[in-house]
Amino acid sequence: MKKLIIPYILFILIVTPTVLADSITIETTINEGLYVTFNFTTKKPQLYEEIKTQGFSASTIPNAIKEKFEQQNLKNARALPLLKKEIFNDTTSSVYVEFLLTGSDIISYMLNETGIARTFRVRTDWRKIQVSFTQNFSLNFEEHFGAPLTEWQQMNGKAFEKIIENPFEMSFRFTLPERAFDIQAEEDTIIFKIPTTFEDTILNSPFLILGAIIIANIIFAAYRKVRK
Repeated sequence: MKKLIIPYILFILIVTPTVLADSITIETTINEGLYVTFNFTTKKPQLYEEIKTQGFSASTIPNAIKEKFEQQNLKNARALPLLKKEIFNDTTSSVYVEFLLTGSDIISYMLNETGIARTFRVRTDWRKIQVSFTQNFSLNFEEHFGAPLTEWQQMNGKAFEKIIENPFEMSFRFTLPERAFDIQAEEDTIIFKIPTTFEDTILNSPFLILGAIIIANIIFAAYRKVRK
């Protein structure tokens, strides 16, 4: 009997903290804009009910980011909530929110001199916000995730991740496009390159402008001939 009891006790000691722990997972996927998902799961029924009933919505986090943009005087930055029918899951006691961040003040790019790649610059300091979930429960993300990206773990060369275990399990990840290369981090900015496509080459070619001018002259000449 003792041989059975000891492994059982060890199992409870190992598994219980994980089962009872609250968790927050934030995923940011970078493409033409930033697609952000936020998932908060709590094992505290009272806290979950308070979050549901005290005004937290799909716009709460985007609105906090908008305030950050205003403080930084960023005119070309947008935080757009993706409104779902229901952000609360009573079965798992979780809150799930999706939103988009767009605008040249958040993500910008330029074609390099050789024309073979676009260099992207992505600002991430918008993460340094404080979010109120209830009247008595709020989180300061700058406190937990404010460290420069150079101190974050780089995952498979295509993602930056920060994991916190206190006050509960929290993770924040930035995932770059699959084709990204020459990836760097400078304080709160991610810099990377993506090979140009055929369309990029055509659109940035001086021959496109020259061709447009020639076509315009031909049309103008034809118009004058018809008028005569």
